Amino acid sequence: MRSAEYKYDTGFLDPKVILTHVTHTTSNPVTGYPKGDTRDIELLAKSGATVAHCPVVYSRLGEFLHSFGQYLKAGINMAIGTDEFPMDMIREMRRAAIMGKVADRDPLAVTARDVFNAATLGGAKALGRDDLGRLAPDAKADIVIVELTGMHVGLVEDPIKTLVYMASQVDVETVIVDGRVVVEGGRVPGLDEKELVRRTNKVLQRQTMAFIRQNPMGWSAEELCPPSFPIEE
Repeated sequence: MRSAEYKYDTGFLDPKVILTHVTHTTSNPVTGYPKGDTRDIELLAKSGATVAHCPVVYSRLGEFLHSFGQYLKAGINMAIGTDEFPMDMIREMRRAAIMGKVADRDPLAVTARDVFNAATLGGAKALGRDDLGRLAPDAKADIVIVELTGMHVGLVEDPIKTLVYMASQVDVETVIVDGRVVVEGGRVPGLDEKELVRRTNKVLQRQTMAFIRQNPMGWSAEELCPPSFPIEE
């Protein structure tokens, strides 16, 4: 059985389930199924499960979802996630929009609105929370203020398009979570960023060395993570 078929037939899939990535379905050409085979997409749509799309990590591996646009058209609830550093949701939205267009070879297949809704309303629906992902009466006071006046941003004719295609996490000016300010002036109050980066790099170095020692192929550090340019002794 195919993975999606097995999950559906065993009753695992339902509206409470959030599936991450979901890149290898019958609609993906690399799986070897005929072009236009949407059986897995149809099963996901029937189940009501959510697909949490994390496009950056897979695009770096040369893979992408087939396709965001098809999943939306089938009625699947789409959410946007991130599972690699930096945890930049704006970058994830941009990559989802661009790779979605590439997958269908159609500039209109996925819009800025589509990925913005997935990153906000889609995630809230996946959690069964109508009080999240929106600015509305009785919703949680969760607000992100993004500065869109920088030279790198350019024209702001449509703020959603500008946010998705031009902005980044460094443009986030203020973040309010349930009425509490957690980011102000682009900084987390009371956080020593340089010290955090120093500690994080130490953790990364330990993890990298552990991975090198444990990798089953016995590859060296250079083979696992080849440098951009040769390093001479």
